[in-house]
Amino acid sequence: MPTKTKLYIGAMSGTSHDAVDVSLVSITKRNINLDAFDSVKIPKNLSDEISKTINNNAASLSDLGELDKKVGLIFSKAVSRIINKNVLKNPEDIYVGISGQTIRHEPNIKNNFSMQIGDPNIISAQTGTTVISDFRNMHIAKGGEGAPLVPEFHAQLFRSKKVSRVIINIGGISNYTFIKSDGSYFGTDTGPGNALMDAYCLNVLGLNFDRNGAIAQKGNILDKELKKMLSKPFFKRKGIKSTGKELFNFNFIPKNLLKQDKKDVLATLTELTAISISNAIKKAGHDVKNVYVCGGGSNNKTLMKRLSYHLDTEINSTTALGLNPQAIESMAFGWLAYRRINNIPSDVRLKNNRVIKALLGSVSKTI
Repeated sequence: MPTKTKLYIGAMSGTSHDAVDVSLVSITKRNINLDAFDSVKIPKNLSDEISKTINNNAASLSDLGELDKKVGLIFSKAVSRIINKNVLKNPEDIYVGISGQTIRHEPNIKNNFSMQIGDPNIISAQTGTTVISDFRNMHIAKGGEGAPLVPEFHAQLFRSKKVSRVIINIGGISNYTFIKSDGSYFGTDTGPGNALMDAYCLNVLGLNFDRNGAIAQKGNILDKELKKMLSKPFFKRKGIKSTGKELFNFNFIPKNLLKQDKKDVLATLTELTAISISNAIKKAGHDVKNVYVCGGGSNNKTLMKRLSYHLDTEINSTTALGLNPQAIESMAFGWLAYRRINNIPSDVRLKNNRVIKALLGSVSKTI
């Protein structure tokens, strides 16, 4: 592996906060290549602490400061491991883009903000690399919502000059990007991905998730409760929007739904994710002939079947395009680091669909 040129690493922990995914990418003006991928599991006690902080929307300053360092340390461990596995030398030539762990995302209040933890100084000090972080708040300062950050990257990575494509990213929250053959694109959050299904599994069944959607597959969709959830204001908003676990958490699930058979609950929550994604794409009038899914949700076979049903088209994971669906989002943060270090402005798409440019990310560098 050559080390005389700049190398880029993207590291991210999403709304599921179960692992730090790390991608080593090589980037030129024309190409983005995935050279290596790794994933470091977040210890259960740390994951539980993150969940508690998010769900309670409260923490003492001391607890928050400690949690910031703990998350920084697990990110540092993940970055160090991919560096060591790939025998990368000259850390001064390595640039790391990190998502941080989002603990609060409030794009629609008067003093809007997005808060991530995971001290980048720790990562830089322990690895000797330059770390770029806090991409979201400049996005917000320029008039965006701070999320999703991936649509421009999707357009760069997945554009086809022959056909339009839809790239759906299903993590805790779902978003999609519609990419025209001319390279123009549109992207937005659509609502829950795995967040509600996982919250139910954890709080009621004592499971981390419904593996392959096996439980949901056996259940019946409860239309009354589904309609109740779909009637929420978020789903009625048009245009670009973003969301998080501030809305889509265990408390979002109707109390009457929680009283039903577990199979039916999961079937209904799975349907909510599928139909909310489908509705967002259809309402925007986007062509759905070529649809690819990335993120952890691509492993949920029941979800993929329901999504295919609602979009009335065949759906593949990004594996069909030669890319690991689990690696896409961490790749995006490596690409964002590349943009920041090379002073290339990124798109900030405003609510009126106007696009402005901004340099996203703050730089932390050890001596």
